Amino acid sequence: MLTEAVIKEKLADLEEQYVEHVIQRFGEWEVWAKASQRIADREEVREDEIPQVFHAEVKMMKVILEMENLGTFDWNNPKLRKIFGEIVKEPFYLFYGGMITAIALRLADIVGGKTFLEIGAGKANLTNIMLQKMRENNKVFPLVVTDAQPVILDNIKGLKDNYPQANLETLLWDIVDTPSDELRSKVVSPTLLYERYTLNYATLKAFENIAQVADVLVLGDWFNHTGKLYAYDEVFKRIGAQPLFFSDVKPLLDRFFPNYYIFDQRAIDAIKLPNITLLIAWK
Repeated sequence: MLTEAVIKEKLADLEEQYVEHVIQRFGEWEVWAKASQRIADREEVREDEIPQVFHAEVKMMKVILEMENLGTFDWNNPKLRKIFGEIVKEPFYLFYGGMITAIALRLADIVGGKTFLEIGAGKANLTNIMLQKMRENNKVFPLVVTDAQPVILDNIKGLKDNYPQANLETLLWDIVDTPSDELRSKVVSPTLLYERYTLNYATLKAFENIAQVADVLVLGDWFNHTGKLYAYDEVFKRIGAQPLFFSDVKPLLDRFFPNYYIFDQRAIDAIKLPNITLLIAWK
C-alpha cells in the first residue's frame, strides 16, 4: 500500500539527491526573475549578469520576443530549435528525466504496477530515459506512450530498434480529451502515469481525463504555489506554457487523487522557490 510514510522510506535517497540538486540549480532564481523583467522590457541584459544555469532560458526568452517584434511566431525557427536542442542536453533537464523515471520505477515495485503510461511524449526523450532505466534495473513493464501529435509515432520507431526487449506501444491521445476505448484497453491497473512539462501545455480538464486511466501520478510540472508570476512566466505563455496555480490544482487532486506528496518541499522551503517541480499523487 502506498502511503506518505512509505514514500519517505523507500525514496529517501532519491529525495535527498533531488532536493540538493534543486537547491543548487535554482538557488539564484530571484536573480533570473528580476533579469527576465528587464529582458521583457527590451532592455539590454548581458549573459554574465545572470547565473549560467539560466542561460538557455535567457536565449529562449530573447528569441520569443524577437519573433514577437516581427509579428510572427514560428516553432520551426532555426534559433528556437537550436535553443530547444540545448535545453534537452542541459544537466537539470537530463537529471529531471532520470529522477522522474527512477521514482516511477520504485513506485511500480511498491504498488505492483502493471502498466506505465507516458503522456506528452513529443520527441521521446523521456521515453528513452525510461527505457534506459528499465534496462539498467532489469525491468520490463508494459509502457504505453501517448501524445496529441502524430510525430510521436515516428519518434518511437527508433527506440523500438534500440530496445528490442521493451514492451512498448504508442497511441495518439490529447489529454484534454476523454480517453478512448483503445487507450483503456491498453492499460492494466495499477497504472503509473509519468510526464515532464506536459500539464503546463494542457488545461485543468486533463486531471479528470487522466484519472480515468491512471492510479499513481509522477508529475514533472511547475505548479505555482505563491500566486505570483514573473516576466519569464508571461513571455513563455506565448509559446503555450500556461502557469498552473496549485490553488487550482489542489481541488482536482483532492477529487481524483486525494493522496499526494510534494517531493521537493524541502527545497521550496530552503530557497523560497515559487514552483512545485515534482509531485507524486495517488488514489
